[in-house]
Amino acid sequence: MADMPGSEPEIDLYAPVEVNPGRILRAIARIGYTPQSAICDIVDNSVAANATTVAIELEREPDIAENRRNSAARYIIADDGTGMDPDELMASLFLGVERDYSEGSLSKFGLGLKSASLSQGDRLEIVSSQSGGNWRKVVLDLPYIESTGRLECQLTQPSEDDINRRERLLNDVNHGTIVTIEQIHKKNHPSVRKTRTALQQMLGVIYLYFLQDEEAPLSLLLDGELVEPFDPLFVEEARQHGNIDDRTWDGKTVGWLEEPDEIILDAENSATAQLEATQLVHPPAFENPAQIRAKYMINSHNYGFYVYRNRRLIRWAERFGGIVPTDQDYFAFRGRLLIDDSLDDILNIDVKKSEVLLSEEAEEALSEAVYEARRKSRRAWQNAAALLKKKANDDPVSKANEALSDVEFPDILPSDPDDEKTEEARKQRERKEVISRPLKEKESQQVQKEGSRVILVDQLDDNALWERAYDATLGTVVLLNQSHRFTRLFYERFGADADVVLLVHALFLSFAVAESLTVRNLQDIEQDMVEKVFQRYRNQASAAVYTVTEDALDQRYT
Repeated sequence: MADMPGSEPEIDLYAPVEVNPGRILRAIARIGYTPQSAICDIVDNSVAANATTVAIELEREPDIAENRRNSAARYIIADDGTGMDPDELMASLFLGVERDYSEGSLSKFGLGLKSASLSQGDRLEIVSSQSGGNWRKVVLDLPYIESTGRLECQLTQPSEDDINRRERLLNDVNHGTIVTIEQIHKKNHPSVRKTRTALQQMLGVIYLYFLQDEEAPLSLLLDGELVEPFDPLFVEEARQHGNIDDRTWDGKTVGWLEEPDEIILDAENSATAQLEATQLVHPPAFENPAQIRAKYMINSHNYGFYVYRNRRLIRWAERFGGIVPTDQDYFAFRGRLLIDDSLDDILNIDVKKSEVLLSEEAEEALSEAVYEARRKSRRAWQNAAALLKKKANDDPVSKANEALSDVEFPDILPSDPDDEKTEEARKQRERKEVISRPLKEKESQQVQKEGSRVILVDQLDDNALWERAYDATLGTVVLLNQSHRFTRLFYERFGADADVVLLVHALFLSFAVAESLTVRNLQDIEQDMVEKVFQRYRNQASAAVYTVTEDALDQRYT
């Protein structure tokens, strides 16, 4: 009731607040997970349960190729950890219930399992047992909760599928936990292939310290393949080569910018962290820069700080708002901060344990601590580039090849069929294409040495302007005829402009890739017939471009 004019407002009155469990769970599920980050959040629970083996499986829908969106049928994470008794199994589905996390725990708010799982699918199934106990199962079904308005879970017995998964993934051990995310969301959900590729890169970095633990190493399997630890700082190489001399570094070795040391992030709260930084290599200094970039993950997405909380990575290539500038000269800079959960409040660790917000004092302390390392990193990179000025990194053609080396083209169009039979036919056509379009030895050496997907050749049959070929490492590549009138005129007129060269190289590479994918996907026409049509088209187009160049472009540019 509204207060009457002149009356004193009533105080200390409480009324129940209505809660819609379904909407609450939907909101929790939208915290912002990718499939790979959600799976890793669940793996955290396995690590916390002292698992020695964690097996991840990405199952696809039987009628959709794994490289298509919405191809994921379910995600399974199985571990041989201590498992849960019936009370603990129920408690695993509680929302934000207060509990005491052990020192060094990877958990924090008690929401990770639910939010991560429901971010990917509408049904969460957990099967678990402690040593000597019975296997039990709980199910959290979001559509059921939404329809009833009640936050309830289903208690049931493991299904035959659950038993088979335990036997297959855990070698029939008598303890552990199996988490299965069912009813995967089908609104533009990433493909199984994309998620697997991301996990293959992430898992070895995220769980580095657990995978290489000498006393109790963790075994991680992704679709049956063992995950190897991957140190983004390559400290073993840094130990071999020592500290970087930024005045003489030639870009071919990994060295220390800052050896491991403790820094104070917050003096008032005695908050400390361990800091270390390394300088990775300068890819153009090698004969095969594309392979070197891939080996050391050197690109615009991977430089900066790697922040580990309780030995688990929570921030990948963090630049902390400019402490490491967004500049190619810092591509080889890798820093690492090791923190524990005592800094959670000081660093404002979020619900996903994936965001770190430095206080002003901590930001100033970190910036000061890495000032010299940051300066040395930039000067070393520039020095290595200066030593190579006359080599590939100063050549527009090589710059174009470098930019195109990691481009990923779509395998199929949205309208293409994606059933298993069609996918197998694609693979057969690809194998035939590989055999029929090999690179010559000289061209193959250039691809391996420079990572080139656009290869300049002296001539092509019938004076064709371009021709496609296949390399085992890079896939489809394109040969450009330097003797063709258009190519000669182009490089004479624009060969020094790196942007224009990149534009034209990208165009012809796209032509070649489009040909290749058309041959593989246009399966209602014989492969040899499609190849003949493209051969005729290239010759006709090359002759037309030759004529246009002779009759119009030559006159303009001469």
